[in-house]
Amino acid sequence: MASVAYPIERRFPRYQVKMQVEASGIDRNGHHFSVPAETLNGSEEGMGLLLDREPDPSVPLLIFISSPRRFLHLQTEIRHVTRFDEKRNLVGVRFLEITASH
Repeated sequence: MASVAYPIERRFPRYQVKMQVEASGIDRNGHHFSVPAETLNGSEEGMGLLLDREPDPSVPLLIFISSPRRFLHLQTEIRHVTRFDEKRNLVGVRFLEITASH
């Protein structure tokens, strides 16, 4: 029997946003990681990013975004981890807390 995929209803529209960020968390094997990642899309509530690790969805993922004038620190809740290609996972996160520093 074939499975049917239903679209996920979202409260906010997603916009294509590609940028390099740093992601820090705990993988499924319990090991800490801090690695570069690439965002695919974002909304007021969360974002999708490509990560070469498989994070533990029960542990918050920290995302760091830097620009010449400011640093953003995002504490997020992992909503899903889906295989994207042979090397990376698509990780959907919801923002929990955002702080900025200069």
